[in-house]
Amino acid sequence: MLAFFRTYNEQLDILMDGRDTGAAQLLAHAEVDLIRNHLNRDERITAFAAGRSIGAGRTLWVVTTQSLLVARTSQRPAVRKHALTSIEQVGAEQGRYGHGLSALLAGQRLGLYGAARGLALLTLRALNRPAATPATSTLAQTPLDDEEHQSAQHAIADLALRAQPLLAQSDTEARQLLQQTAERARNEGQQRAPEAV
Repeated sequence: MLAFFRTYNEQLDILMDGRDTGAAQLLAHAEVDLIRNHLNRDERITAFAAGRSIGAGRTLWVVTTQSLLVARTSQRPAVRKHALTSIEQVGAEQGRYGHGLSALLAGQRLGLYGAARGLALLTLRALNRPAATPATSTLAQTPLDDEEHQSAQHAIADLALRAQPLLAQSDTEARQLLQQTAERARNEGQQRAPEAV
């Protein structure tokens, strides 16, 4: 009951606006710390989406080179880590409250709704590995406009730099990291030709 009153304003915004206004914002320090504690040294963040999951409140999906981290950041913060190789199918759809993501792994279905379009599509593309059944949603093939793409890439780079600060020890290295992230996104199919920067 206390959780309901604590998040009442956020829930009201979602119902009235039809979108989660916090889904497109940079992550809070506590959320970054929560993610950082579950990363291996050789793991790189490739995408993330913030939204809500049924019964758990605010939830993050963070895709790394090795795993999908599902972090519940509301009431009692908790993180579950799933190997990318265990993902059997991924999907996305546009709903009444933003974009929704779903993943099927080892007989378990995960869901996230209320995600921002740019972050949701980049997360879907990062999860759409060769071992997984390709996403059937037309959203998977939808190109992002420049503003959406740059905003999503900025948020992902921000999380990566804050969660793994040793990767960027100088401004030059940070710029190189951003360029590498963009290049990797193109190579891994997360960025479409019209989205090239």
